[in-house]
Amino acid sequence: MSILGNRVVRREDPALLTVGGTYVEDVVREGTAHVAFVRSTMAHARITSIDTSEAEAAPGVLAVVSAADLDLPPMLPIAFIDQRMARPILADGVVRFVGEPVVAVVAETRGQAVDAAELVVVELDPLPAVVDMAEALTDEVVLHPEVGTNVALAVPGLPEPLSFEGCDVVVTTTTANQRLAPAPIEPRRVLAWWDGDHLTVEIACQGAHPIQASYCEVYG
Repeated sequence: MSILGNRVVRREDPALLTVGGTYVEDVVREGTAHVAFVRSTMAHARITSIDTSEAEAAPGVLAVVSAADLDLPPMLPIAFIDQRMARPILADGVVRFVGEPVVAVVAETRGQAVDAAELVVVELDPLPAVVDMAEALTDEVVLHPEVGTNVALAVPGLPEPLSFEGCDVVVTTTTANQRLAPAPIEPRRVLAWWDGDHLTVEIACQGAHPIQASYCEVYG
């Protein structure tokens, strides 16, 4: 029977919404530490200072980490994106979007981590921001100066431009692809632990293999 014209009911939802789903939150490991992130409140800014002293002295805090404390390579974008637009694990010197992680606070409980993160003071010096796709293409404000452009991916056109001289009517339009608004039942969450030299990762994500490749790249 064809599904065309008929409402398709998702069969997996009742189980996921009641008792049949398995989430990272369901995985309990004794002695788990929790991480909360201090995130950028600006779309584009220079980090002028980071004060973590109060957070480090807060109850239950195990570590407060910024880019200066990490010796990790940046996260490379997916293969067909300009690889020079790599993103640091934690913002280093400059933030490039609202919500970019700047500091990670590790504590004994989730509440302690969140409370301590609120004690971190990050001073930001605003830089010109780009919030429009057409404006971004002008490259008047470039988020990666070393790249020299905001174009992350360009699809080449035809070798020779099409001619519309013989057409009675020519219609020109500009189309912008819609933003996606995913609304997962469980937001981004990850639980990881070492068992000897073996790393086990429970993560809420769409694809296991890209995540595995990312961990291999970071840890060698």
